[in-house]
Amino acid sequence: MNKKALALFLGIFAAVFLSWELPLIPRSSESVLVRISPEHKTAKDIISVFQAQGILRHPRAFRLASKVFGWDKRFKRGTYLLRRGEAWPVLAKKLLKGETFTVKVTIPEGWRAEQIADRLKAQSIINTDGFVRLVQKQTLEGFLYPSTYFFEPYSAPETIIEQMNQQFERVWKENFDGKSLPPKFTKKNVVTLASIIEMETNLSQEKPLIAGVFMNRLRQGWKLEADPTVQYALGGWKDRVLYKDLQIDSPYNTYKYRGLPPGPIGNPGQDSIAAVFDPAPTEYMYFVAKGDGSHVFFKTLQEHNRFRHLQKKARRVKVK
Repeated sequence: MNKKALALFLGIFAAVFLSWELPLIPRSSESVLVRISPEHKTAKDIISVFQAQGILRHPRAFRLASKVFGWDKRFKRGTYLLRRGEAWPVLAKKLLKGETFTVKVTIPEGWRAEQIADRLKAQSIINTDGFVRLVQKQTLEGFLYPSTYFFEPYSAPETIIEQMNQQFERVWKENFDGKSLPPKFTKKNVVTLASIIEMETNLSQEKPLIAGVFMNRLRQGWKLEADPTVQYALGGWKDRVLYKDLQIDSPYNTYKYRGLPPGPIGNPGQDSIAAVFDPAPTEYMYFVAKGDGSHVFFKTLQEHNRFRHLQKKARRVKVK
């Protein structure tokens, strides 16, 4: 052992000995979340973060050990749940193993970027308003896969978006990569129609039939006249779309404009995407919600209007 290594070894030994004899910060049962970001490149930077929150009892021993064993580059960055006044070997072990703290969060199928951002902020996963802006800038609405995730608190919006988009691409590759796109459809078109189907029904068994209706309308050059697209244009989800809502001048309003809207209106799940690839062969052109989550389907406008008339009549009877 050369003189330099010996001096460092003795320095660590002395620091460790003194650390047990002279604790600088009393150990506590209180735990705090600590974010070690990529900007914290050295042990000195990490010690500064720890000391600011009263985490590390023996900063000198931690720094010396990091220098001797070359831990600076091996420490894993992330968010950690740590006890105040923790012993330095425990902290070093956590950072070396990357024992980060994560929060379980479920993103439901069909949610738009604003809804996802609200849930992430409510659970302290992000603390900025940049999420929606980044999704819009990267045109990733529809390509953030709805699922259950484990995210670190105070994550950068870019990190969350990347993870959700990567999950979307994995699902797409595993289930749809080898399939032929519907005629005149792009990948974006598939996701756009899937996002509309997602908001029309929660019933998996109905999705291929609804996809069949929309495909029929597109083939015949009809307007889609899908209520969820109007709701998206209005900026939020409503229980009922009113007649005045249908007048909004937006390219997303499929009551005004033919064809698909410019992009997805939410983030669809696998069942809705699959329905676009494999719509049910049908002559139906219309469907009406029954009020219990399911729909009734019709071939003609006359049948559709008759059912709507009976629905309204039944509602009036209930009101009386």
